[in-house]
Amino acid sequence: MEQKNNGFLYVASLEHCFITAARYSASSLKDYWPESNITLFTHKEWVTEADYDLFDNIITEDVPYHKRSKLWALDRTPYDLTCYIDCDTEIMHEDIQYIFDQHNIENDITLTKVRDYAASTDNYFNGGSLTDHCGLFVYNSKPKTLAFMNIWWHLYCDQQDKQAFNIEAAGYPTYLRQWDQFTFWYLQNKTEYKIKRGYFPDPDAKWNFVHIYRQEELQGHDMVICHRTIPNDMRD
Repeated sequence: MEQKNNGFLYVASLEHCFITAARYSASSLKDYWPESNITLFTHKEWVTEADYDLFDNIITEDVPYHKRSKLWALDRTPYDLTCYIDCDTEIMHEDIQYIFDQHNIENDITLTKVRDYAASTDNYFNGGSLTDHCGLFVYNSKPKTLAFMNIWWHLYCDQQDKQAFNIEAAGYPTYLRQWDQFTFWYLQNKTEYKIKRGYFPDPDAKWNFVHIYRQEELQGHDMVICHRTIPNDMRD
């Protein structure tokens, strides 16, 4: 397959288990698509010589030690079309080479949908719901899209500070404060930064199969990407 200026973006920060997971996921990606372009954002002291053989591009300068460093990295992508992918994933099928074809160029971002039965929190709240899975998505590098990514990072940081962004005063429950999905929802629904959103074709679960999804979500298709949570006993 012809390789355009498309690539995958991993971000490993804060806990060392994420760089371990990123190496595993990227290795599985290269197994099925050796020509794929991969950029890693991480901390300099975590990088080994072997990482330069695995990742095509490694960026360490100014990467924050933060639980949502991924948001900081999104607008710094070197690609025209980027697949952000969480570190705790594994590529399972050669169809990964077609992931960028799933993105409709009329849209700015392509996501999969959250399954309520597999959600980590209550997705429904007064005025909205968390429908978009923010652990894997494809997005373009248009100025408006990159501006959205930049604001996503800054607003999420403000969201952690009640003085900067008091979500309770705005009518939203406190439990949403920790979720970058809520920040994404807020930007899409309550601000002028909204970008054009689309979804992976049905069955979207084949492109982001969370390990607790029901098998029927695949509708007989092969799983391309499996998404597993890193166990607590592996965390720093």
